[in-house]
Amino acid sequence: MITRSALGLGALAFAGEKSPAIGSQQPSAAPAKFNHRGYLGWITDLASNPDPSAAWPSMRLDTKLLKDYMWTFSAMRRLGFNEISVWGLYVSRAWPVDIASSVTRERGALVEKLIDVAHRHGVRVYSGLGVYSWGFDEIIRAHPKLSRGNANAMCASEAESWRWMQKVVDFVFQRFEIDGVSLQSADQGRCRCEQCKALTDADYHALLNVRVGEYIRSRWPRKTIGVNSWGMKFEEPETLPSLKKISEKVDYLIDVHDTSRKRDLGYRKKIIDSLSCDFGTLGGPQVEPPQHWERDRWFLPTLKNVAVHLQELSAEGGRACEYFFHILANPADEISFWLAGKVLSDPNRSWEKHLEDSVEELYRIARKEIRDELAQIFLDAEQAYFRHLPQMSGTISMEPLVSDKPGPPVYLTKRLPPEQRKTYASELTGIKARAERLLPEIPYHSRPRMDRMSRVVRCLNNVLKNAGSG
Repeated sequence: MITRSALGLGALAFAGEKSPAIGSQQPSAAPAKFNHRGYLGWITDLASNPDPSAAWPSMRLDTKLLKDYMWTFSAMRRLGFNEISVWGLYVSRAWPVDIASSVTRERGALVEKLIDVAHRHGVRVYSGLGVYSWGFDEIIRAHPKLSRGNANAMCASEAESWRWMQKVVDFVFQRFEIDGVSLQSADQGRCRCEQCKALTDADYHALLNVRVGEYIRSRWPRKTIGVNSWGMKFEEPETLPSLKKISEKVDYLIDVHDTSRKRDLGYRKKIIDSLSCDFGTLGGPQVEPPQHWERDRWFLPTLKNVAVHLQELSAEGGRACEYFFHILANPADEISFWLAGKVLSDPNRSWEKHLEDSVEELYRIARKEIRDELAQIFLDAEQAYFRHLPQMSGTISMEPLVSDKPGPPVYLTKRLPPEQRKTYASELTGIKARAERLLPEIPYHSRPRMDRMSRVVRCLNNVLKNAGSG
């Protein structure tokens, strides 16, 4: 079992409680394995190399990125992830009016390789798909009557809007051998014309998702359909009838920011028990992959936060997760991804044991006391940040998301006031000293990606530089 280290800072207060670690109480119910153990992100969000000058979201797909996907699929198979939802297989922000020209022959060949490698590793591939919004800007500009007030969303009451949606769905399923889709209808808002405004937000998005779900079922009955609720809120009981309608047409429904527990911690289970499909979340707090940053610029593990979130979700009957892409070249992201996969595959086992196994597998440590101290370093680094953000669930932007150049560390400068940032830096200084003392105790591996402990120290150094900015 991991124990509190006698070195450095020791464990810190965690969201108003004593330090995690080890031996903490687990959910009383026996959770079951998640059916949808998914991984979600834009196509370059897991890249080992940044795109420092590309506008977000980058559409880069090349042989280097394919190698990252091969590495990722191998890890997914080992950890038990069974699905991946990729945004950007076809387009970034806008479908061209002719739709088919969105995928060149060269890009098509690379996407086909990506899908083939995933399938050979037992991973199902889903495409992220905007429903009436996200991706329709050029089509709306060419056909202005599709929009009635929202330049980024087609009107649900306009018959021609549905014909364009069908064209996109047809192309998505016919161009590549994908296994399903993760739908989003609310990220860019909705139409509020005279006809549409009669519908509540919940009814409006239910209408769109049911319409698309029924169409996909009628033509591709074996494909998986997920709905990602980005922009939708579940906390009001009056939305439940609309969620039920959606659940009858899809395989799983994701409450991105865990809004079902915003007002009542017990309401999520009521939703789960009422739906006809699997229900889930992103898995708790998620580090948003910084597109433009070098991969050693941050060190923010999400271990206990995510593990406890997933075990509680499973105990309530949740069976789906769309866990955000993590950059495995960053050691904090890597250990977080490793632990999340193990918990999704076996939520009955204590997360502490899963963490012990993850540290052993990644760092190849033979001595128990060294393993436990390294695990505690990861946990303490997590606490040092999240003690200031109790009950946080959803995404954390490292840098400004929509940009074409590396941005400032907004996860520090915007999330943490100066005094909290000072405390965070002080705690990380002690954690870094403990990590440096472990360097000679953990073997260096000459194989690519294996010099993990040196990267831990380098990341901590860079975070400390950032913590003094802004």
